[in-house]
Amino acid sequence: MTVTDQDTYYLLSRTYGIGPKTAQALLEYFGSSEELLSASQDALKAIGQGAQMKLLEFSNLEWRKKRIEEREGLKAKGIRLLYKGQPDYPKHLNAICDAPMVLYTTGKPMNARKKVLSIVGTRAMTFYGKKVIEELLHALPPDQVIIASGLAMGVDGFAQELAAQLGFEVVALVAHGLDTTYPRKHGALRSLIERSGCTFSEFFTGVPPLAGNFISRNRLIAGIADATLVVESAQSGGSLTTADFAHGYNKELLCVPGRLTDRYSAGCNRLLGTLKAQCYTGPESITEALGIAKVKDKTKKRHVAALVTADEKRLYAFLVKNGRSFPSSMLKFSGVDRAKLFGVLARLTLSGAITHHNDNSYEV
Repeated sequence: MTVTDQDTYYLLSRTYGIGPKTAQALLEYFGSSEELLSASQDALKAIGQGAQMKLLEFSNLEWRKKRIEEREGLKAKGIRLLYKGQPDYPKHLNAICDAPMVLYTTGKPMNARKKVLSIVGTRAMTFYGKKVIEELLHALPPDQVIIASGLAMGVDGFAQELAAQLGFEVVALVAHGLDTTYPRKHGALRSLIERSGCTFSEFFTGVPPLAGNFISRNRLIAGIADATLVVESAQSGGSLTTADFAHGYNKELLCVPGRLTDRYSAGCNRLLGTLKAQCYTGPESITEALGIAKVKDKTKKRHVAALVTADEKRLYAFLVKNGRSFPSSMLKFSGVDRAKLFGVLARLTLSGAITHHNDNSYEV
């Protein structure tokens, strides 16, 4: 890809009213980036009034200069650009019909040799959904699988945080510019993800998390993956939009079934009932979909790690003194802040220092 190609892709992505499909159609119509950049007003008129109006700013030399200057400013913020068709652009995204001409990214380069599993679900994650995710991630090999999701509250954030703690490469796809994080409370999670993974966005800096952006983001969650798993969903919501995109892209799509009376299983059950998705029956469903081997159960081989932080020591001492306890009791009496409690519990559980029981209680 030439520098002219990169400039053209970037400028098209910044042109109001020009989406990925229209941008690709324009490149095919003119035959090359060079021809499109140098197209005369007469040539633009020939392709129709609508396209001509959208390309008015694209053809403005002063507008182009300002946009290129803005692109140069991204380097100071640690934001990189990936151009469609280049080797560092996510391979599965490159294959979908509406892939962004440009992706903005922070963090580490994505490993192209690993399989990608997107995990999505409701923001109102239940204990059932949490246990499904825990069982699945403990059964997958971190050296072969990347976990992708949308950095949202609930299923997305829990899956990404646990995956990062277990050593997976994690990808976050967001619905805004990379100069901010939404929700704000996931700033620390994004930093954790970017230690070995990355964050992607098709939106330039300064773009806020508008409602319509989340639909665009959801297509990327589906498009970047080898397989998508919907853990929990009500009758409507972003997870179902992601599932529709995965189905439309002919990707592997799986849903966790639930009871007919459970509100946050209704969407999954509907997808299964319409045969859009395969039924998730356990980690083997994912390993088969990805074409990888399930790892052996690691829980029996855990060694108790040293307690590192003050919160870990405080919570461990609380459980030694009080025995088997629930998170509600820990919040009241352990002295560990609500925002940190479940992260500390996860670290202590994964290290083997404490045990997490099926009724959501913990003990040493």
